[in-house]
Amino acid sequence: MRKLFSRQLIEARHEMLSIFEAIDLTLHDAVTAFVTDDMELARRAKKKTYKIDARCANLEAVCYNLIATQSPVASDFRLLQTIIYIDFNLQRMSDKVRRIARAAKRKVNNDIEFPPQMVALIEQEAASVYQVLGSTAAALVNNDLAAVLALSEEDEAVHGAYQEFFRVFNRTETMEVADDAQMDDFRRTVMVSRYLDRIAGISMECAYRLVFLLTGQRLSADDIAEADEEELEGMRIPSGEGVTLDPASDARYVAALAPDEVGAELAALIADATAEGE
Repeated sequence: MRKLFSRQLIEARHEMLSIFEAIDLTLHDAVTAFVTDDMELARRAKKKTYKIDARCANLEAVCYNLIATQSPVASDFRLLQTIIYIDFNLQRMSDKVRRIARAAKRKVNNDIEFPPQMVALIEQEAASVYQVLGSTAAALVNNDLAAVLALSEEDEAVHGAYQEFFRVFNRTETMEVADDAQMDDFRRTVMVSRYLDRIAGISMECAYRLVFLLTGQRLSADDIAEADEEELEGMRIPSGEGVTLDPASDARYVAALAPDEVGAELAALIADATAEGE
């Protein structure tokens, strides 16, 4: 019975990572659809988010069922709490990706013309968001507390692009539009930059939860920002029997992520896992 529970814990962790991968890939599609005015790609991306939502709901049910039927303690319970917390945030990310896909469709349907500088800033911000998501995936797979600490610096690039986007937007508000409805469509579409900014922030919240899993300490984002690597590493506690944290195995569930976004360590694990599967 205990072996079954351990296997279910590992499967739940792998599903969490797989959903994270799906969100990352779908975000790429949604942003590409927005930038290139690809209505069909936007439609597919939106449809994928509903499937992601269903997977999130199922994972949540699985975790609560394990809590109710197995009475997990110590590190087993921390892992389930972590999965549930990250799963909740994955649903939030999925919602923001869906909003980007909708904005892409609105942009085409309403023939909204964005100045080239604004389109370039969306691409720039999205590239920074991909790096945050890739670093989050690397932290979760490698159980890397140092990577968690470095995320705030990566998020600065996202927020900088977000702020610049709206500085440009504020200078563009005087553009000629047919009526108030068209201006409203334009304003709703430019919220893509805000959605990207929030996706990065939510991804960081997922990574911060790793601190609780590995140390048992419920540190706030501010506490984590003020901590250093040596301090966090000194707080690590052993994993329980049922919690198998195996980066080589876990890497298979984020194998579709871009190597240049996940860092050298995870990219190497993914390459090894892919080679083994051939």
